Amino acid sequence: MNDKPFECDATVLQDQLKESIGCQARVECVERLTSTNAVLKRDALESHDKFLLAGQQSSGVGRRGSVWQSPPEGNLYLSYCFHTETSLAGLSLLPLAFALAIADRVESEWAVDVKIKWPNDLFVGGEKCGGILLETVSLPGDSANQRTAVIVGVGINVASHPSYQSIDRPATALQVHVDAPVSLSRIALLVMTAIVAVCRLETTEVRRRLALDWPRRDLLLNRPVSVPMLGDGFGIARGLSLDGGLLVELQGALETVYAGEVTLGHVESKEGGSE
Repeated sequence: MNDKPFECDATVLQDQLKESIGCQARVECVERLTSTNAVLKRDALESHDKFLLAGQQSSGVGRRGSVWQSPPEGNLYLSYCFHTETSLAGLSLLPLAFALAIADRVESEWAVDVKIKWPNDLFVGGEKCGGILLETVSLPGDSANQRTAVIVGVGINVASHPSYQSIDRPATALQVHVDAPVSLSRIALLVMTAIVAVCRLETTEVRRRLALDWPRRDLLLNRPVSVPMLGDGFGIARGLSLDGGLLVELQGALETVYAGEVTLGHVESKEGGSE
């Protein structure tokens, strides 16, 4: 058991968020809880414009309901809730945009090459370093003004990462690729500012940025990929569709994938980090 206190201070982060980008979001930091996403989903109605960070999660969740290992070893477990009237079709682009914005800030701060494995896994040095999970809750209201609570969870292996044996895939931690100590508070602030910046964009601007910037971050682009839902064998990943799906060339035809696992050949049966 790691007894090191959680280094993130809610008051400090809240002040820094306000000073850096004029954001008035609430920030709460907790030593240990079940899952930052689960807590904000439970309290979705009261959690608009709120960040929740944890030093450790006992029940971290990855995409498709898989477990995300969340030990108390200096990694980032963070979620943000906001309310919106944006359509679900518009919201489907947000995980991609969040991943892009976070990758840009991490690379700028620590000079590491960050790639994104569709739809929202962060890779450093060819190994998974983080992931993003977006969930929604319909809020009470009339059908003409339907509001949705969006909860975006971000997990980044900062100081430690699971072993290959425990997750059946290569994983890494940001600290492995950076000579100087990586501050958990610093990366928390960068991720928070990235999330807020994306939330302030109109859907048309999100689409424009994805079209311009996704190709240079795309881990899968023009590489053979296995997509079980399309059958046996390999296709070739050809980038994003306009609505955020993955384009896969298979037997000379382009197919669009919206869900399910896509691999580059190694086994990826479990999640490799948190949230």
